[in-house]
Amino acid sequence: MFTQSAKDPTKKERWLRLDNAAKIFPAGANKERSLVYRMTAEMDHPVNYHILIKALSRTLDDLPYFSYRIRRGFFWYWFEPDPSGLEILPDAGIPCRAFHFRRNQMDQVRILLRDNQISCEFFHAITDGSGALEFLRTLIEHYTALKENPDAARKNEAQYDEFFEELTEDSYNKYFNPKVTIPDKLRQAYHLPFPFRGKPRLRVLSAEIPVAQVKSYAKSIGASITEYLVAIYMSAMQEIYHQVQPKGHPDKHSIIRIQVPVNLRKLFPSKTLRNFSLFVVPEIDTSLGHYSFEEIIKNVRFFLQRETEPKQMQRTIYRNVRNEKSYFIRLVPLILKNMILSYHFRKLGMSLYSGLITNLGVVTLSERSSQMVQRLRFQPPPPDQSRVSLAVITYNNKMVVTFSNSTRSRLLEKKFIQHLRQHGIDVKLLNS
Repeated sequence: MFTQSAKDPTKKERWLRLDNAAKIFPAGANKERSLVYRMTAEMDHPVNYHILIKALSRTLDDLPYFSYRIRRGFFWYWFEPDPSGLEILPDAGIPCRAFHFRRNQMDQVRILLRDNQISCEFFHAITDGSGALEFLRTLIEHYTALKENPDAARKNEAQYDEFFEELTEDSYNKYFNPKVTIPDKLRQAYHLPFPFRGKPRLRVLSAEIPVAQVKSYAKSIGASITEYLVAIYMSAMQEIYHQVQPKGHPDKHSIIRIQVPVNLRKLFPSKTLRNFSLFVVPEIDTSLGHYSFEEIIKNVRFFLQRETEPKQMQRTIYRNVRNEKSYFIRLVPLILKNMILSYHFRKLGMSLYSGLITNLGVVTLSERSSQMVQRLRFQPPPPDQSRVSLAVITYNNKMVVTFSNSTRSRLLEKKFIQHLRQHGIDVKLLNS
């Protein structure tokens, strides 16, 4: 085990309130529903541990926010710097394991190594996928620079204190608008009927796809890559709905609704490393009959284009943030807050969605790093009620899709891959 802390933690001893999204995750997490996701860089050589330690030191000098931990008090959680820094551990176990409170504090990030793989796991309270990607990219760039020249001096020493406020901004609060209206309430959604596996539940499946083929087919049907992948996911789920449900006894929850995270930094001027994303939720109602793939594409495109407008997003920000403005709620003891938030997370949150597909888009690295990094992977948190989640990342002209599955069935993954192959797209299954 290796541990690396920021070079001068005394400079950065600043506590932070949790952002709006982060507040629900400690209450919603448990051993199986860890709310931990993973990003992995596969190198073209066995990783040098000692060089990685030095690279991690430089990364924390640039981005010390990622060595923060959660503290638990009587009324609230907060973030504070962890002087012990981050651990680098061997990657020998179940991915995306839960972080746990010890002495009322909990780590948020772990670094794992196995052969040629560098994996970073993040508890969702600390950051979203875009913030996590910035950490991984910074770590890779420092590692490859030191790998090329172990004695290389740092260039452009980061002046983190000069933009600390900008990188740790609570952008949900900044763009909170009390004048907008609340979005309509959603009905409970359909969930895959497959039984959960015994604990530990999580199974992972990754596949590699030529991005040019996906882009070409999506363009031929007038869709973006994300719209196309969401439509495949929704179509596969519709097939399962009609295939598994007994005839004459349809599931009482007929809505197939998919969570699609949106990076709000693209809609509002923010450089925060904290959570700043929301979900768009395209849906179809199977009680209206069977949807063709063209109809699903049309529905998905409509939802994604309408709901990603900044004004629409401000309505969701308002709905999520307004309660934390209440003086009364602030005085409620944390143990009661957790009970309320846990209920909302399970009954009024996860129950509303059939599944999740998150696409980080195209990742670019420096020429030096591109020569050493063979592949990137992005693995979503272990799913609970939705059963199966999907994460997508594109690098070096290859798209890698990764399924997290908590059930005994692989039918959704099978149908998703069949859809791609039927559209003339090559799919290569990857080893875990």
